[in-house]
Amino acid sequence: MRSLNHRQMLAFRAVMISGSMTAAGRILHVSQPAVTRLVRDLEAELGLVLFVRKWSSVRPTAEAVALFREVEKYFESMERIRDNARQMREKQDGRLRIAAMSTLSSGALPEAIRRFRTRQPETDFFIHSDNSVHILDALQHDEFSVGLCRVPPERADIDHVEMPVSSAICLLPRDHPLARQDSVSVADLAGQPFISLGISSLLRMQIEASMEAAGVQPGRTVQTLYSNTVPSYVSAGLGISVADIFSVMAIDPEKIAVKPFVPAIEFRFSAIFPAHARSPGAEIFSRVFFDVVRDQIAEVEQLFRT
Repeated sequence: MRSLNHRQMLAFRAVMISGSMTAAGRILHVSQPAVTRLVRDLEAELGLVLFVRKWSSVRPTAEAVALFREVEKYFESMERIRDNARQMREKQDGRLRIAAMSTLSSGALPEAIRRFRTRQPETDFFIHSDNSVHILDALQHDEFSVGLCRVPPERADIDHVEMPVSSAICLLPRDHPLARQDSVSVADLAGQPFISLGISSLLRMQIEASMEAAGVQPGRTVQTLYSNTVPSYVSAGLGISVADIFSVMAIDPEKIAVKPFVPAIEFRFSAIFPAHARSPGAEIFSRVFFDVVRDQIAEVEQLFRT
């Protein structure tokens, strides 16, 4: 097999993103026949059928979907090379690539970027949301400037700075009877409709362990993969939930009550750095993020009193 052609991969990626050869041509500013030819050349080179063609539409095969994941990695690598070259030319740390747990991406992270830019307004950001396992692996391969995730005890050798520790909180519809209490206990969850986190969530495992120890079984459940979507389901009256504090930063206090959860479940995470070295920008960003987390914990504690 000859080495793959960059233009072929560009055409393939454009078709996967846009859904058609014609739209891909518009993205790449080339004709539709040119895109078709590049994709067919790629198929011939790989010995794979990448698209099922029917009239003017195309449908990606399973092989195309698998290949697309690898092609995306290729383009991300190309972008990192360009960024690194630019930084070497300019002799400055002008871009931060941040990998963060999804729960941090909708409240704490935007605020940290806003504060950081008051100090270094020329910095560009690339944000990637993922789980802690993938973030840890990516940082060990120097794919990001800084990661925001949990660090398991057995990985304590990783270069990291612990963020302020918070505790899980209970979210309830404002008119729920339990909203009149000062706190919500695990026993209070018995028989209650419950908004649950995804099966791979460590917080979910901790909540379920607490329920099991207390002999508590909730009522009907709605499971959502991302904790920052929990308030929407609670607000709709679909149940109560136990979540991390970062999922409540954009709630409507007229619709949702926030209460301490008993027994306390700690939420710990760290800013982690690549294996080789911390960049000056990543170092500063970790300190800014520490302050944001501290301030947001204080904000949530204020919600307990409303």
